[in-house]
Amino acid sequence: MNSQNRSGSAFLEKLEQVNDGRSFLANLFGFVCVGCTLGLANLICRFGLHIELTYVLRILIVAVAAYFFLPLFILWLWKGR
Repeated sequence: MNSQNRSGSAFLEKLEQVNDGRSFLANLFGFVCVGCTLGLANLICRFGLHIELTYVLRILIVAVAAYFFLPLFILWLWKGR
């Protein structure tokens, strides 16, 4: 049981490092900024390079959302803050 407690606290430590103390609004702003950057890159690829990247863009948006919101949500559920 003690090793589970240590691994749980190590997991929370890693989540706090990933989240880096950002609030929900900071994560939301970061997600919107990265989403706009991905959209701009998609437009450049579509109209400038004539390459269709819509299928990759969906995967990247899900990955970015997971990066910004999953650690925050897990910390909020686990610690209440």
